[in-house]
Amino acid sequence: MFASAAQVINKIGINLLLQFVSGKFGDVADYDNQPQAIDIQTALQNTPQTQLQQQISDWYHESDKTVTALITGYVARFSLTQADITASVLPGIYIDLMQYELCINTADEDISDKRNFAIRQLDKVSKGVIQIKTNTHTQSTTAMRTRKVMSSFDLGRF
Repeated sequence: MFASAAQVINKIGINLLLQFVSGKFGDVADYDNQPQAIDIQTALQNTPQTQLQQQISDWYHESDKTVTALITGYVARFSLTQADITASVLPGIYIDLMQYELCINTADEDISDKRNFAIRQLDKVSKGVIQIKTNTHTQSTTAMRTRKVMSSFDLGRF
């Protein structure tokens, strides 16, 4: 909805994702069966073939659900189309939040700073400071009506 798996891979980088996957699913003692970049690409962009690829796919989709629910909570009132989402800041925010969700060391300052910045951006979007949808001003079909002001003020005596 907000970004494809290919966009996430391109933005975060396959090597960083490989570090996350190796830390999550890799066995330090088993050098022959370490996760490879092809496992990540197959798991996220195609149909998983191995148990490791299925685990990676499930892990990614669980993170995707969490981040999508978070962003949707902030922008639910906006009635957005896919074109509105694509043209807005939401895909970048989504990818930054996905990086935080996928990382294995959430105490990393760089990753937590990106997450905090993304949350602040979402808050600004929710408040309307950052506009994600062009305003459609409705034209008034009736003329403005005015009436004589009822006041006891006498300008001549003033």
